[in-house]
Amino acid sequence: MRLKAPTPILSRPVRICSIQYCFRPVADFDAFANQVEAYVDVGDDYDADIILFPELLTTQLVSCLPKNIEPAKVMRVLAETHTEKIDELFSKLSNEYDRIVVAGTHPRIINNNLFNVCGIYVPGHQPVYQAKMHLTPTERVTWQFQPGNSLEIVDTGFVHFATAICYDVQFPEIPRLLSKSGIQLLLVPYLTDDRRGYTRVTSCARARAIENQIYVVTAGMTGSLPMITDLTAQFAQSGMYTPSDFPFPMDGIATEAAPNSEMVIVADLDMALLDQARQRGTVHNYEDSVNDGINIQFDGQINIHKRHWMDL
Repeated sequence: MRLKAPTPILSRPVRICSIQYCFRPVADFDAFANQVEAYVDVGDDYDADIILFPELLTTQLVSCLPKNIEPAKVMRVLAETHTEKIDELFSKLSNEYDRIVVAGTHPRIINNNLFNVCGIYVPGHQPVYQAKMHLTPTERVTWQFQPGNSLEIVDTGFVHFATAICYDVQFPEIPRLLSKSGIQLLLVPYLTDDRRGYTRVTSCARARAIENQIYVVTAGMTGSLPMITDLTAQFAQSGMYTPSDFPFPMDGIATEAAPNSEMVIVADLDMALLDQARQRGTVHNYEDSVNDGINIQFDGQINIHKRHWMDL
C-alpha cells in the first residue's frame, strides 16, 4: 500500500507534427518547394516544435530529371543537382517559421561516396546531418549508397532527440546507444512500398519505445512516382508511440494516421512522463538495460549538437 503521494513531476510537453507526405510528379524544384512549404505551414498552424518529413523526401524531384538516367545513377544525379537548393530551402523554412524541421532524407555525396542523409534544421543554426547506418538491398545494390558511421544527437534545451532512418530502427543497438547517450525522443522517417515493410518499421518502432522508455515518432510516404523504378508504390501509416505503462495510452499509441492518406498527425509528448516511467514504472527497461551487464560496443562516434534557439 502506498503511504504517501508520489512527488509531482512538472510537465514538459513537446509538440510534434509528423507529415504523411504524398509522392506526386512535380514539374520543377519550385513545385516541390511549394508542396513542402504547405506542410510546414500546417505544422506552424498547429504550433509544432518539431516538424518531421519522411525518408527520401527529395526523390520526388526525380520526376523532373531526364528520363534516360539509369536507376543506379539516379540518386547520385539527384545529389549533384539539388543538394545546395535543399539546404537553402529547409534552412529558410526553419528560420522563417521558427520551427525545427527534420527534412526526411536526401542523397548526399561526401568524399565521392553517396549516403542517404537526414537533414535536421534548427532556427539560427547550421544543419545537423545523420547518415543512414543500415542499408536495404535496394539502397546498397541499386542506388549504391554507403552506410554511415556516426550517431548525431540534437540538444535543443527542451528535448534531446535523434533520428533512426527507416531500416535503422529495426536494429535495437542504435536506439539503445542513443538512449544511453541521453535522448528522450527518436524520430523515424521511413519509406516502404508495401504493408509488410511498414509493419517491420512500425513494430520495431514500438518495441524501441518500450525497451528504452522513450517516445518514437514515425513519418511515412504515400503516393507514387509512376514509371520510376523502386518509387512506383508506397504504403504508410505514421504514428507516435510511447512506453506501455500507466502514464501513457493503454495501447502505447499517442496518435496514428489513417493508412495511405495524405495528412499530418500532431501530439504533445510530455518528457516528464518518461522521467516518471523510468523512476517508478511497472517495469524499468531503461535502467535494467544499463545495469544488467548487456553492453554494446560502437566503433563510430556519437556526437551531441547543442542547438538551443529560443534563447538566441
